[in-house]
Amino acid sequence: MTPTLYYTDESVSLWLGDCREVLPMIESVDHLITDPPYSADVYLRASAICTKTGSGTPKRMGLSEQKRRGGALQKMANGDIGVMDEALMTHIGEYAADHVKRWAIVFSDVESCHLWRKALMHCGLRYVRTGSWIKTGYMPQMSGDRPAVGFEPCTIVHAQGPMRWNGGGHAALWSYGTAKGADRPDHPCPKPDALMCELVQQFSDPGDTILDPFAGSGTTLFAAKRLGRQAIGIELNEQFAEVAAKRLSQGALALFGDAVNS
Repeated sequence: MTPTLYYTDESVSLWLGDCREVLPMIESVDHLITDPPYSADVYLRASAICTKTGSGTPKRMGLSEQKRRGGALQKMANGDIGVMDEALMTHIGEYAADHVKRWAIVFSDVESCHLWRKALMHCGLRYVRTGSWIKTGYMPQMSGDRPAVGFEPCTIVHAQGPMRWNGGGHAALWSYGTAKGADRPDHPCPKPDALMCELVQQFSDPGDTILDPFAGSGTTLFAAKRLGRQAIGIELNEQFAEVAAKRLSQGALALFGDAVNS
């Protein structure tokens, strides 16, 4: 796929293409804030239910069960949003080390956050903290035979040199419900608007440029636009790029309202 500038306005540029091909065209940014695909194991487990016999052998979810659980799980299980591997982690780390001036924040599944930390530090970035989005409306464990996952981690790193942020003494914990209802974009796992607004507000300043190389439905880009930042997004899946472009064209101020004071 040849990278294409899919959407642009006075604040945001959204590229359709593989981030490994688009990133060399982006010289530098102030921050990287992103929610990339998770590891393949996460989506495999999303499409399977484990027996209660103690064998630990996954049993493939049937079509009726997929429908009962909803389309989001089915899309993830089918690999519609891609998967993450260590080579791609390193690629992102190398770009961030060379081209990101300040903060980089990367969400991941719990089992992979140590791999992101390793990759980003190996490339020369300074590890600062592992943050956590506490899901106040988390998805229950459908099988009922183990605890559900109630949070998602984010690895927080910084370029070498002095650090500053706008969060004061705030801990690296953010509690928000999952995206639901009429405002939820057509994406299997969108981050809540208010969560991304708060991250953008705390880790960047007006006029800064924020990069999201896995833009999905565009929530990071909206948050940047809402709060007077510039943003560059990259999305491989044209269906999701179209979702993001339509949302951006509606105007971020109308979408976010007063979710976070600027």
